[in-house]
Amino acid sequence: MVQARGSSQPDLADLEPEHLALLARCQRPMSAADLSAALDLPLGVIRILLGDLRDRGLVDIDQPRPERVRNIRLLREVADGLRRL
Repeated sequence: MVQARGSSQPDLADLEPEHLALLARCQRPMSAADLSAALDLPLGVIRILLGDLRDRGLVDIDQPRPERVRNIRLLREVADGLRRL
């Protein structure tokens, strides 16, 4: 999830229009995939632009932590169901 830092004032001369569009879109937390769809840019491009913004201290990026599945029986039931398809 990406969110613009509220206290940072970007140097507009230093940023490309795509950077500014990203900053405008992530005033509230958004995923990189949502930003890609909203700005009609490839996800790889979004990731590079977000890296630039993070390096300048203009956005915070919170990477989701995968949770471990503790119920092995449930996993087996899902796998069996998928096999039946």
